This record gives sequence, structure tokens and C-alpha cells, in this order.
Amino acid sequence: MYCIHNPYRILNANTALWVVFVLFTLSVNAQTENKKLDLDEFVVTGQYGENSLNKSVYKVKVIDSKRIQLQGAFNLQQLLVNELNVRINQDPILGGSVQLQGVGGNNIKILIDGVPVIGRENGNIDLSQINLNNVERIELVEGPMSVNFGTDALGGVINIITKKQKQESRNARLNLYTESIGQYNADISIGAGNQKYNVMGGFGRNFFAGYSLNPESRMMLWKPRTQYMADLNFGKALENGSFRWSNQFFTEKVSDKGEPTIDWTQAVAQDHYYYTTRYTSSFFLEKKYEGKRNINVVASYNFYQRKLNAYQVNLVELSRELIPSASEQDTNWFHQVMSRGTYANVAFSKKLSYQMGYDVNHEFALGKRIENKSQQMGDYSLFGSFEMKTLKRLLIRPAFRITYNTRFTVPVIPSLNIKYDISENWILRGSYARGFRAPSLKELYLQFVDISHNIRGNTDLIPETSNNFQLNLMYQNKSEKRVWRFDPSVFYSEINNMIDFARIGSGNTLAYQYVNINRLKSTGINLNAEYRTQKYHVTMGYAVTGRENKLLQNTGNSRFFYSDEWRLNLGYNFLKQDASINLFFKHNGKIQTYQYDYMSDAVILSYMNPFSLMDISISKNVFSKKLALTFGSKNILNVKNVNASLSTGPHSGINNFAMTGMGRSYFMGLCYSIKR
Repeated sequence: MYCIHNPYRILNANTALWVVFVLFTLSVNAQTENKKLDLDEFVVTGQYGENSLNKSVYKVKVIDSKRIQLQGAFNLQQLLVNELNVRINQDPILGGSVQLQGVGGNNIKILIDGVPVIGRENGNIDLSQINLNNVERIELVEGPMSVNFGTDALGGVINIITKKQKQESRNARLNLYTESIGQYNADISIGAGNQKYNVMGGFGRNFFAGYSLNPESRMMLWKPRTQYMADLNFGKALENGSFRWSNQFFTEKVSDKGEPTIDWTQAVAQDHYYYTTRYTSSFFLEKKYEGKRNINVVASYNFYQRKLNAYQVNLVELSRELIPSASEQDTNWFHQVMSRGTYANVAFSKKLSYQMGYDVNHEFALGKRIENKSQQMGDYSLFGSFEMKTLKRLLIRPAFRITYNTRFTVPVIPSLNIKYDISENWILRGSYARGFRAPSLKELYLQFVDISHNIRGNTDLIPETSNNFQLNLMYQNKSEKRVWRFDPSVFYSEINNMIDFARIGSGNTLAYQYVNINRLKSTGINLNAEYRTQKYHVTMGYAVTGRENKLLQNTGNSRFFYSDEWRLNLGYNFLKQDASINLFFKHNGKIQTYQYDYMSDAVILSYMNPFSLMDISISKNVFSKKLALTFGSKNILNVKNVNASLSTGPHSGINNFAMTGMGRSYFMGLCYSIKR
């Protein structure tokens, strides 16, 4: 059984929320302290070095560490559920995945300090595996960024910027977090630095006991997870620059316990355990020269391992043994070596700046389900861009990327970004970008054949390509006491030669194979508004996204399915008490699309009913801001599984619900930090 979303309940909740908003606004004292607001937000994704958000030619969303703390989010999945034009999908084994502008899967690139996160399962990076306790901010760019970051950046980029150890400082931090659904987290970090050298390291553990709608069941819908993470960073200050060596380690165990089989002779069950290991070692070099010239180089080695072990469990003797079947025991390894370097001259002349760079990626896949047990693919690129100020207020940035891929012919990838400062308060941005994604090694060489599966890669695949258009208008009025922003935008995107599963063969030879059979169009409009003072902030947003794919046209229809979203975030700061109260609300409208049903070999209309999520938190600093306490409630509307009809893959049927939440919960977080 599952919880069905009640539209009347949401209507009442929305009405109540607007009442709270009106009362909140009327009750706020408009007089603010004379303390100056921190108005400038800086970004690095796609920039010629660090740049202010207003001067960036790209439209970049920034989520800072303060927002992360107030939302009580400890992984990327929990944080993004509140973002507009972002949809999160949940799989019981593979975890959380993301869609931007209606595009997801392999087409969203996730970076940590500009280094790609590898290890996609079913085309997605599990967002619940990306911990946020050492994160300074997150920068999100929607639309193709293939010129800057190559393959997989066709739908957008999420760049996670970690905290860095400052010179002449010493600090230690302890984080504790608990939530009533059975979540218990703890991590610690320590760092020190002088004028020349710095070091910072940390270790943490996240434990989730699992959740089931039926407490009597041994089998849990939300699987128990245990995560360990560690990082160690060394830095050296250079003349007008820096050098840093970063190491990150992560391991996770997901426990999938099966339903018991009980009769008069036995009581047994089959349990599956999924182990994930990630290790990343990266080197960063930054150097600045006279004339606003700078060099940035990153080199990295990434390791990813996914392991499956299955056991036959004796529930009477409480013993277990490995199931003697090759299909029930599996290990896959992925290695990636990458390096990216850029040289930028930000002030070559008063009207011209430029950037040029290289990007090298080489990936290796090993495992018994990979054809010939081992495959590899390389991607080597040169890219460049120019910023031309032909008029005083007009900035034009054309860019291009030239790529040699060891398996595919890659066309020149162009993009064009335009920024026009209409006035001091009004900024207009427009862009065209062409995207590119090479088929992954799994899509090319996977051979997953056993008693339950017959999934095959396809070496005849061709790359996906896309065209994306965006137009953004931003109004900003700011002073030392308040900021008011209004930010409407529209977009249109088309992805061609999309890779999807198709049913091939018949009878005993029935199988599923990756083929270039799909095409996706998405379009939409976003409206965002923000008002912020020292005492309070209000953020409101509304978005409509339309999707159309080739499967829809095959049914005889040719139209977009539209879904809407809106969010409202409220916050009030008690300045004298150094405390705040915050509310986060987002409504996700109904999604419809056509999907291929692998079992019936037919095109079906899939849907997911609307639902709303609302959290509230209270934060308080004590002991001269050494101790930060945050507590509150998540999923106040008590949403669990939402009615849906979704095809989940070639080894599953149609699910009649979508995993959305675990009901109302209560959390408390503690952060104790010492800085000198």
C-alpha cells in the first residue's frame, strides 16, 4: 500500500502558506540595522577566473553554505529538491538522479572543483552519495556547457565548490546530525595554514537505517545505507598563485534484504548488498600575472568500483552463504585520467579578452559484463573563447571546441553568449549553445546476460547532439540595506539521436539494446523574485516546462506535455539573538510523457501526479558563534509515495507509484567550530 497524494490537502496547504506569507510580511519591521549586506556573489564555472555574478556572461544559480545549513541538507539530493526547474527521481537501489530543463541522465555533468564525478549507474550519478559538509557553495548552469566541459555537459553543469584552508589560520569543525527517520551522521575536520603551506583533512560517517511503509516487513522500500567519507588536502602558496593537492575517498554499502520464504522445512531469504567505492586525487595550479592574465591547470585521477554480493540467509540459524551463481556476484571498475588547463587574458585591450585551453579525458572500464572484460575511450580537446565589448554596455562571447575522440568523429562545437547592460539595474542575457555527448562505455560494450536480464551494448551508436537557446532578463536594485531581484527567463532545447533501449529479437532470443531512437524537445519559462534585508528574505519562483519526444509523435500526437513548479522560501533573522527561522516550500506539478514499455513492447503514456514538499528550520548561534544549532521538520505535508505510472527499465515492469518521501520527520544538526 502507498500514500496517494490528495489535491485538496495541497490546496489547503497552499492557502495556509499564503496566509503565513502575508502575515509574515505585514509583521516584519522594515527598519534594518546599519550593517552592510554582503551583496557580491562570485562564481568560477565557465569564467575567466573568479567573477561576480552580475558580470558573468552566463546565468548561474548559486547556493551557498549558509543555505545548505539552514535547509538541513547533508547531501546534494536533499538540497536540490527545493530548486526551481530541477526534478529529482529516486530509485531504491541506484539512489537519486536529477533533471534540468527536462533533461537528465547522462546529459547532466556533476563536477567537484571542476573535476568530473564518475560512476554512472543507469546513466545517473547518485546524488545521495555527494556529501555537502565541506562545501562552500554550489554553482548550477542550465543548458549545454559542452564547449567548456565536453561530453555529458549537454543538459547542464552542477559544479560543487569545496572549502579551502586559508593562510595564517587554524580551525577545527565537528558536525552532528540526526533525523527521526533513522538517519545519524557525524563528521570532523581540522586544518592549519601559515604563509606558505596549509593542510586540511576530515572524516565522516552517514548511517541510514532504512524505511518501509510496513514496519513488519523485512524488505524495505528505502534501503539501509552506510557511508564513509574522508578527504585530505595539501596546499602551497606561490607568488601570485597557489598549488593544491586534493584527495577524496568515499565508500557506501546499500543493503537490499529480501522477503522471507517460510514453510515447514525452512525459513530463508535472499539478500543483496551493493558496495560503491570512489577515490579522487587531484592537483590544482593557479597563477596570476600582470595585466590580469592567469593560468589554471587541474589534473586528476578518478577511481570507481561497484560490487554486488548476494547471499542465501538462513533465518533460523542466522547464518548466510554466497549464492553460487555468477550472475549474483559482480564487480565493475572504472578509471578516468583527466586534465584541463586554461590561459586567460582578461584585459588584452579595453575591448577584447580571451581564453584558450585544453581538455584531456581518458576512461577505462573493466568487468565481466563489459565486452572482452576491458574497454577504453579517450577524448582530447582544444577550446577557446573571446569576450568582445563592441559597445560600452554590450558583451559578446563566441566560443568553440575542437575534439578528437578515439571512437567517434566529433564536429566543431560552437556557442555564443551575449550580455547587454540595459541600465544600471537591468541586464539582458541571450545564448545559443550546441551540445555533444559521446556514448558511454556501458552503452557501447555492456553485456548483461543472465536468467533475468539480456541487455546489450551497441558499438554502432552515434553521439547525441543538441541545440539550446536561452534568453534571460534580470532586474536588480540593491543598497547597503536591501536587495530586490526579478529574474524571468525562457529556453528551448532539442536533443537529437538520443540513446535509449529498444527491444530486439523474439522468443528465446529476446533482448534489449541501446540504440539511437529518441529525440527530445523541451521548452519553458522561469520567473524568480527575491527580496532580502538584514532581517528577512523572501524568494518566490514559478516555472513551466514542456517536453516532447519522438515516442509521442509515433502515437500520432505532436504536442508538448507541460508541467509547472513553484516555490516559496521565507526567512526571518533575529539579529540580537543571532537566530533565524526559515521555511522552504516547493510544489511539483504533474508530469506526463510517452515511454517505451519494455515488457509489452509498446509505447505508453507515463505520468507522475503532483506533490508538494515543505520544510521548516530554526537556527541559533551560541558561544560567540562557535556552536551553530539547527533543528526543524522536513516533509511537513507528510508526502510518501505518489501515484504514478512509470516504466523503470528493461528488467522491470510498470511501477504504479514514485518514491517521493518518507513522511514527516524531525531533525537536529549541530556544528561546533573553532577558528584562530
